[in-house]
Amino acid sequence: MCSSDSLYIGVSAYNRSVCICPINKFGYQCLLLNKICDMDQNLTCQNSGQCIPADEYMISNKRFICICPKGYIGDRCEIVDNKMILSFRNDIVLSQSIFIHFIQIVNDSTPIRTTAFRTIHLTQHLLSIYSSQPFHLIFIELLNKIYYLAVIQNTYKRLTTITKMINPSDCCQHINELFNETFVKMHLIHRIKYYHLPCQRYSSKLSCFYDDSHICLCYDYGQKRLANCGCGYGF
Repeated sequence: MCSSDSLYIGVSAYNRSVCICPINKFGYQCLLLNKICDMDQNLTCQNSGQCIPADEYMISNKRFICICPKGYIGDRCEIVDNKMILSFRNDIVLSQSIFIHFIQIVNDSTPIRTTAFRTIHLTQHLLSIYSSQPFHLIFIELLNKIYYLAVIQNTYKRLTTITKMINPSDCCQHINELFNETFVKMHLIHRIKYYHLPCQRYSSKLSCFYDDSHICLCYDYGQKRLANCGCGYGF
């Protein structure tokens, strides 16, 4: 029979009880106790991580694994994730589901994109997100294909907390909203040389815009406001 704190689910072909053991017990009847997770927390999982004894039959040198709470990573939950606290101005209408795109810019290569999905309440205007991956840009995508530039950092910084208020000026507009129909139908080679014009025309009211293959970020260079356009973001 199984131990009293385990779950009996039937009999095996060898006429033995089949038991599901609690996380700190093992053996075919769950009578053997693994005390590895009863050790000092500094030797097992940190920052309130849940310790799970490793299966004795696994080919591994790990005696336990840790399930980390949100905001921590590492074998023992010892590494703090980057944290972003984003708030949205009240006049921004959010969808109940949003995509969060983390973009890492790689020299002479295609940018690396990691996307997270979050569900939020319609009245919620504050969002906390965590990332363990390097990133230089964060875009928020609403379900109706509206994009907001949330975070931009030229140099990736580990172990940092970023607080940002998202304003209507952070909305990335499609070129259909910035140029006339004749211009939009032009070939990209002829169009793109004029992509600095929206940044100059709308100044601080425009942070970014996009076409079918590029996303452009407006930035200040000396006395001018220019567009830095890139492709391969994948959304």
